[in-house]
Amino acid sequence: MSVVAATDGESWRRVDFVRRLRRRTPILAAMLAIVISGMALSFWLDPLTNHGSGWYVPLDMWNTFRAAQYVGWGFEGEIYRAQTYFDSFPGIVVLLAPVAKLTGLWHMSEGFPLQLLRPTAWLILGPVELILGGVVLFPLDALARRLDVPARRRAVLIWLEAALVFPVVAIWGHPEYTVALAFAIYGLIAAFDAKWVRVGIFLGFALLFQPLTLLMMPVALAFITPRRWIQLGPLIALPSALLLIPPLVKEWSATTYVLLRQPNYPVRDHATPWISLAPVLQRGHRSLVNAAEMVKGPDGKQRLTEVLVHVRVGEIVSSGPGRLIAAALACAIGVWVAKKRPPLAQVVWWAGVALSLRCVFECVMNPYYLMPGLAIVLVCAALLSSARLLVALLAGAACSYLSYRVMGPWAYYLIVTGLLLVVLASAWPGAATSSPDCSNGE
Repeated sequence: MSVVAATDGESWRRVDFVRRLRRRTPILAAMLAIVISGMALSFWLDPLTNHGSGWYVPLDMWNTFRAAQYVGWGFEGEIYRAQTYFDSFPGIVVLLAPVAKLTGLWHMSEGFPLQLLRPTAWLILGPVELILGGVVLFPLDALARRLDVPARRRAVLIWLEAALVFPVVAIWGHPEYTVALAFAIYGLIAAFDAKWVRVGIFLGFALLFQPLTLLMMPVALAFITPRRWIQLGPLIALPSALLLIPPLVKEWSATTYVLLRQPNYPVRDHATPWISLAPVLQRGHRSLVNAAEMVKGPDGKQRLTEVLVHVRVGEIVSSGPGRLIAAALACAIGVWVAKKRPPLAQVVWWAGVALSLRCVFECVMNPYYLMPGLAIVLVCAALLSSARLLVALLAGAACSYLSYRVMGPWAYYLIVTGLLLVVLASAWPGAATSSPDCSNGE
């Protein structure tokens, strides 16, 4: 009897494993599509557009990779002072440190500090970064299942979310956003079940990769009893505190400057009207820098030499005050959710609103700031009628596209923020729990 029971148990586990694998096949296919299309963009963009021979590699990725090299060399305390322009929490650089060690062991070239046409380290770093971008599809699908999004809608939703994730990693090189969002969503799902230890662990790792997830935490904590908050606080802060100790001890000034003042660059990115209230950390000025130049010597041969050239250094402003406003409003949302206890679909929508607050109060915008809020709100839109889902998709696509356009601060802010509000309004779930024109089933 026990042998039969054991056999039945093994058969059930085998069937359950196959079922789980089959359920995740669309996600794995979307992840594979992100990797293939991302590397194809890297290899073919320059030849197809400029008839060149170089690879397109996101410049921000090299900043993160350089910081990961410092971690691999045993100099984690230097990551905020080593001219890497890395400005997030250390999770992503610690995660990429083995990749940096591996490429260094194989003597592969990287695009830092000088840009190379074909940095061979990208052949390993590129696929790893794109895979890290795709991991957020798993919790997004789990969230859609928790809200009972119809199976057909979920299959389409996976590819729509993949389209949102693609530019974040393939164009901008910020996998820390997707990894942090993945942990934050798992923390939110754990909060629905009142599993406070899991909430602390997941939110702790989310914070370790990107402080942006602080905006989502009040909504998750609304489901945890206040007597658990004292235990949750250290659990959430522990991973970040452990990895921030070396930089704070060794380079207190540089680390606090980067993490607290949050320097941003309006000349390079998209300024918004909030920039008039942002503290100026460094005014724009002209400076002399060393540059390499080919010159002809007395013997007629070309030589590479250093020359002094005048360059315009753009101003640097602090993004901290605007982000504090967003954090205060996110806390107000958390208090409202804790008191009203709305349906889960509305809770998820409010989490998306909290993440989108950063874009509303940001003094200098980057297009990839839109992804976290849009990715979560899109799950809510999948619950609604086809017409409202279509409005949310069109407004989200227009918002994402126009966020790349160069415009004046007011024009940029009104267009991008206005379209973001349209997405949020059209995705409001109300009391709906499933779409009226779709069957809910596997």
